[in-house]
Amino acid sequence: MKRFYILSIITPLIIMSACKKEEHASLYAAGKVPDPLTSTAVKNLPGAAEITYSLPHDNTILYVKAEYEHQPGVKREVKASYYTNQLTVDGFGDTLEHEVKLFVVTRSEQVSSPVTVKVKPLTPPVVAVFTSLSVTADFGGLRIAYTNDAKADVAIYTLAANDKGTMEQAHVHYTTLPAGTYTMRGFDSSARQFSFFVRDRFGNISDTLTGIYKPLYEKPLDKALFRKVQLPTDIGDDWGLPMENLWNGSYTGFWDMFHTQTKPFPQWFTFDMGITVKLSRMTVWQRQTPAQDWIYNANNPKKFEIWGANNPDPDGGWNNWTKLMAHEVVKPSGLPLGQVTQDDIAAAVKGEELTIPLDKQPVRYIRVKVLETFTNSATNIAEVSIWGQP
Repeated sequence: MKRFYILSIITPLIIMSACKKEEHASLYAAGKVPDPLTSTAVKNLPGAAEITYSLPHDNTILYVKAEYEHQPGVKREVKASYYTNQLTVDGFGDTLEHEVKLFVVTRSEQVSSPVTVKVKPLTPPVVAVFTSLSVTADFGGLRIAYTNDAKADVAIYTLAANDKGTMEQAHVHYTTLPAGTYTMRGFDSSARQFSFFVRDRFGNISDTLTGIYKPLYEKPLDKALFRKVQLPTDIGDDWGLPMENLWNGSYTGFWDMFHTQTKPFPQWFTFDMGITVKLSRMTVWQRQTPAQDWIYNANNPKKFEIWGANNPDPDGGWNNWTKLMAHEVVKPSGLPLGQVTQDDIAAAVKGEELTIPLDKQPVRYIRVKVLETFTNSATNIAEVSIWGQP
């Protein structure tokens, strides 16, 4: 009974002790408020500014903090370790003058009085990219070119008028490249209004470019008209997998492809589209398998060229041929051979879309010149589709 009595007293005390709220405190003593920064200097950058400063002599300093509004009413905070004497304030969408307050913070979270500096950013990327936009009509849509010297993370938005005249979001192009050109397709050849603006990762939005554009007419070519042409210098087929498999309308089977002979590169083959046409684009599919372990691997083309002609040299030479474009297949994931991600698979299923420059003349015959495959010295291509203006 005596033991039970003692336990009945101790147990509630243990429970009360366990339920007591934990209080976390800094490992460092409160210490004194640090001195502010000195000798600040500003270097203005596109949409940003680099601030250099001198730290006070204090071994308790942890970091320097900058507080500012990169947009009216929108606050932003940037921190820099005590190991450096500079920080960059970014996110500005204009070239106006902005105030930045700098604080020294110690390990015990003591904060100095602020030092205020003024920055005046150079033209921000969101504006620079917008002013560089060049929009031209293309087959089935528009071709948009831009420059992005700062290599900023931006998105180019396109709005298009629907049949009722209402503007709707039609496309978003994300980029960090210093320059680029992309094509937006899926429109008929009727004139309509399009609008474009640029947005950056800080929420800054450019002005809007609006205009009336008329996409060029294109249609998919009839593959029933395609015919193999075997010129004297052309590569032959092998493994009983003829060139005709390129236009049989299917590309998902393990053996559903064109397989060339094994010979040194470059190697090329020729076919007749059946009509003379101003080409707009082509899509080329790699060899596919149920496990998708052949994509970006083996005999699939890595570097190749597309040539066109109306009167091919009967000797198989290159007289009368015009290079329409060159292309290199890039694996989205960048992983080594034999390793693929869902992004790789999705890209292979979609196919490699090749845009033919607008200045190329109409042609009837196509010659594919393969410069390199991923590992081997034969070429496998599963399917080819072609669009253009007859």
